[in-house]
Amino acid sequence: MAFSELTRPWRAPGHSTARGGLLLVHGFTSTPQSLRPWAEDLAGRGWDVDLPLLPGHGTTVADLASTAWQDWYEAAKQAALGLAEQHGRIAVAGLSMGGTLTLALGQDEQLREHIGALVAVNPGMTLPLAARAAGLIAPLVPTLPGIGSDLARDGVAEETYARMPLRAVAQLRRLFTRTRSRLDLVRAPLLLATSRVDHVVPPRDSDLVAAGVRGPVERLALTRSYHLAPLDHDAPLLFETTARFLDQHLITVEHRR
Repeated sequence: MAFSELTRPWRAPGHSTARGGLLLVHGFTSTPQSLRPWAEDLAGRGWDVDLPLLPGHGTTVADLASTAWQDWYEAAKQAALGLAEQHGRIAVAGLSMGGTLTLALGQDEQLREHIGALVAVNPGMTLPLAARAAGLIAPLVPTLPGIGSDLARDGVAEETYARMPLRAVAQLRRLFTRTRSRLDLVRAPLLLATSRVDHVVPPRDSDLVAAGVRGPVERLALTRSYHLAPLDHDAPLLFETTARFLDQHLITVEHRR
């Protein structure tokens, strides 16, 4: 498909003296378009928002097939370090695989002291058993139908690949497994938003996260949205709750210092 301007990396303009730094991370096979309304809402509240495009995304399926989970992680980490250099303490938020990467950054020894809050929306922790063989099957069946546009809201679509490469699915599984095994390293306050009906990530994955992390967890139920909550009916609730959570755990703490 031809991607629009909304799929490109986005940075909130004119916020060098912003309220704080916030990294937003999109999901597997997706693009910044899926988080753009969330980014614009938070930028409008004064946050310096960085919304990068992860390697292999927003171009071609072949590009995604040639990337590894470390490529996605390193891109997110470098963006977080850049914000931390400018703002000191920052927040990280993400959807789906972006939520997984958010938690992985919260585990990173180099970043933990800089991250004051995390927000994960429908973060992935598990894949179907068949995904274990994705790397072996890939030479025979390179791609499967995509997972995009899981939305309850009519008239909205996600800009994403129509198909997903099995080589990348194998990498996604490795990312999920690694992050799940290290959840106890996550100590920053976490806002964990979960859609009641999700056709991409099982809602129980959020329960695994809540049980595994060691920092305080606030749960947010998204009862009117499917997987892509930032584009769905619960978007206003998610945006307002995120803003309040960030104020509570970043702004309030900074004012105490």
